[in-house]
Formats: sequence, structure tokens, C-alpha cells
Amino acid sequence: MERGPLLDILRSMKDTNLELDLILMGEDHPIQIRNVVDAEPLHSAHGIKITTKQNYIWVDASHVSAAWQARSDI
Repeated sequence: MERGPLLDILRSMKDTNLELDLILMGEDHPIQIRNVVDAEPLHSAHGIKITTKQNYIWVDASHVSAAWQARSDI
């Protein structure tokens, strides 16, 4: 997966109650990300540093197989 769309989604989640689920290659359970404070690209081609209220998370977007978020427009 490309880093750009994930960064856009994560940045739009700042200061909201939205949650994002990611499936990483080789895993069968999604990783849930919520309470996003910041998301920034790393020097690598696909790296993202995600800061939440609870954690720092580093993700290589090229390993993301799927991402989904509950719709907030219904």
C-alpha cells in the first residue's frame, strides 16, 4: 500500500473518535489505531510514525495489506 493515502487518513483522525484497522502481511488479526495525535512520514520510502495518546507506532506502509475505517457519514 502507498504511504500517502494512509497518512491522509491518519491525519484526518487527529482529535476525533475515529478508529482505523490495519492488516499487516502475515497477520490474521487487525491492528487497531485510535486517539491519533500526529502522523508523519519517515525518511524511508514507506515509513510512517504514528503518535497516539497512548503509544508511538512505526509502520512500513508497504506491509499493509488492507485498511478500513467505520464510516462517519451515515
